[in-house]
Amino acid sequence: MRAAYIEAPFKAYFTDTEEPGIRHGDEVKIQVKCTGICGSEVSAYRGTHPYRIPPLVSGHEFSGVITELGSDVRGWKKGDRVVAEPQYGCGKCRNCLEGKYNICRDKHVMGASCWSGSFGEFVVVPQRTLVRLPDTVSFEYGALAEPLAVAMHAVRLSGCAPSQTVLVLGSGTIGMSTVLVSQLLGARAILAARRDFYLRQALKMGCSFVINDQDSDLEKEVMNITDGRGADITFVCAADDKMVEKAVRCTKYGGAVSIIAIMKDGGSFPYSSVFTKELTVMEPNMYVHRDFEDIIAAIDDGEIDPGYMISRILPVEEFAQAIDFCDRKPEPSIKTIMMF
Repeated sequence: MRAAYIEAPFKAYFTDTEEPGIRHGDEVKIQVKCTGICGSEVSAYRGTHPYRIPPLVSGHEFSGVITELGSDVRGWKKGDRVVAEPQYGCGKCRNCLEGKYNICRDKHVMGASCWSGSFGEFVVVPQRTLVRLPDTVSFEYGALAEPLAVAMHAVRLSGCAPSQTVLVLGSGTIGMSTVLVSQLLGARAILAARRDFYLRQALKMGCSFVINDQDSDLEKEVMNITDGRGADITFVCAADDKMVEKAVRCTKYGGAVSIIAIMKDGGSFPYSSVFTKELTVMEPNMYVHRDFEDIIAAIDDGEIDPGYMISRILPVEEFAQAIDFCDRKPEPSIKTIMMF
């Protein structure tokens, strides 16, 4: 099959490789149509990701069409348009039985060494991971369901409610997704970013307020917007200790800070300020099936339009250039998508 391959750190290219096959009756083979490049795959390209370790066919944000069904699969047929959760749990532990398979200790994640990912033309997934993609939703938008589901899970877990004000720190795909989802659930969003490109894109997506975090006093601007109270909830969408400190300063007493970014152990943390403000601090882990279903439904109903997040669409044959661009970021961009 055609594939985008990461052989070693900073060595990536388009190639032909072995096609995965169905091994269990509950599995489905999907022909990938579109796949996004996530920051985790950029980390794999750099050789710094803990479990996306080269050599491998990575990728986990995708949409496609079913081409083959296992013997036990029911309710699906060849030609069905789908996206799929790129994770599944053991199905037996307490977390899985409670529906919290996203924190199963034996969870499998697509695009890691044990599960060939969506940078390949075909992927094989368990039936339970499938989510139907309506004919009215493009494959490009379907490939955005995964990062939007990350945001949906985080925003739900935070207790976000209508009329609340949320602050989003970080203007990548997850940050922009969090803006979209928080406003979908009735909150008003503030995006803080350091480059005008991201502020403009956020406004196009309906963001209520934007702040240039490089040219302005962030805390002062947030307090002005919130009549001196601070944000009800702040989402940290960039892996930077300083972002957490900013989040705590800008969040109201009794508010919440949700750290969506994967932070490294050993960094600084503003414990005293968290205590003084009695803040709730959480770090959501990926998503569950409902998050995917509701995101696809919201796109289909026109309640959210994620199109402004797509900066570049390239053929998979140009993978080397695409991953290098995402690594170096020579110009502002949000999401790069590859097409088969």
